[in-house]
Amino acid sequence: MHPLPSRIALRPFGELPDLDLDFADRDRPRLVTDLLTQCAAGADAEFWWAQPVAARSATLLRLVAVTDAVRALPFSARCPACAEAFEFELELATLLAGADDSGPMRVCLDPGNELALRRPTGDDLRRWRSAQPATRAEALRLMLDDLLLEGQVRPEDETRLSAAVAAADPLVALAVACDCPACGAASEVPIALDDTALARLAARQRTLLREVHCLASRYGWSEAQVMALPPARRAHYLALIEAS
Repeated sequence: MHPLPSRIALRPFGELPDLDLDFADRDRPRLVTDLLTQCAAGADAEFWWAQPVAARSATLLRLVAVTDAVRALPFSARCPACAEAFEFELELATLLAGADDSGPMRVCLDPGNELALRRPTGDDLRRWRSAQPATRAEALRLMLDDLLLEGQVRPEDETRLSAAVAAADPLVALAVACDCPACGAASEVPIALDDTALARLAARQRTLLREVHCLASRYGWSEAQVMALPPARRAHYLALIEAS
C-alpha cells in the first residue's frame, strides 16, 4: 500500500528524462501525472491518477519547493479599484496544510439540506476532459453527478455550492483575500496553483536546455553527459565559459 502523498519522497526536477516533458501539452492532468510519476519515489501513474486533485496540487508545490529550495511562492495582482499592481507571497507550509484530507466534503445549503460530496481525483479530471461538455452548465452537472454522495442539488443552489466546495477544498479553487497597499480596497485574487507550479518547472527545464546547449557546444559533450554532471560542477563549467 502506498503512503500518503505528503510522505512520498520527491527528487528535484532536473534529470535527463525531465527534458522530455512537454510543458506546452494542453492535457494538464496528464502532464501533472507524468511529472509526479517521474519525480516521486515508488508511486506509479495509476497511483497519481487515483489521488484527490488537492493532493496532486500539493505534491506539485512540494516538487517546486525541493527543486527551487523555496518556502514561499510570489504572486502579483492588480487592484480592481485603483489599478495599482502589487505583490504578495504565500507560505508553502500554509498551502499544504490539510492536503491529505480525502474524506467527503459536507456542505449545508439550507436547514435540512446537507450535501455530501467526494473529493475529485485525477481520474475524474481525465474523464471530464474526455467527455468534452459543450457548456459550463453541462460540465457542472457532469461533475455533480460524479461527486454527489448524499442530498439533492437544485439549479439555484449551484452558485452557493460552488463557493462552499471551494472553501472546503481550497487547493482546488484557491482565492486569496488581499487589501491593496495603495488604496486599501479589499479584493479576492484567484490563484491557479497548478499553473504556477508548472510555469516554474517549465522555466527550470528551459534553463537546463540552455545549459546543455552551452556545454555541448563548448566541450562537445552529449546531452546525457552534461546532465550526468552534478549541478554544482555544471555551474562551475558555465562560469568558466562566461569568464573566458
